[in-house]
Amino acid sequence: MKKMLAILVVAVLCLGMTAIAEGTYTVGVCQLVQHPALDAATQGFQDALTEKAGESVTFDVQNASGDSNTCSTIVNGFVADNVDLIMANATPALQAAVAATGDIPILGTSVTDYATALDIDDWTGATGINV
Repeated sequence: MKKMLAILVVAVLCLGMTAIAEGTYTVGVCQLVQHPALDAATQGFQDALTEKAGESVTFDVQNASGDSNTCSTIVNGFVADNVDLIMANATPALQAAVAATGDIPILGTSVTDYATALDIDDWTGATGINV
């Protein structure tokens, strides 16, 4: 179900579909720090998904105030709450999300180099995990 949601989210955003499959979804957003660029990325993601999914999606947006350890606390809370998707905004948020779950789909943004962030050798453009 969760992997299907991730596929649907990508399809909705890329193909411009009008709605996500029936149901309600919770997206946990972990943002490393308040910053105009990161704020814009989070808001753009929320706006695009809300435009396509309407009221069937809710967001739990949390800010780690620049503390990587707080990112871990935030994403562990998302895992405990069994959110349907985690959007990790910045490298430490992505790394914390990957450490917290291998099951919940993770969408990363504001990450300069996924291969370095995720310690992937022989980068092919795909992570091979839930990211």
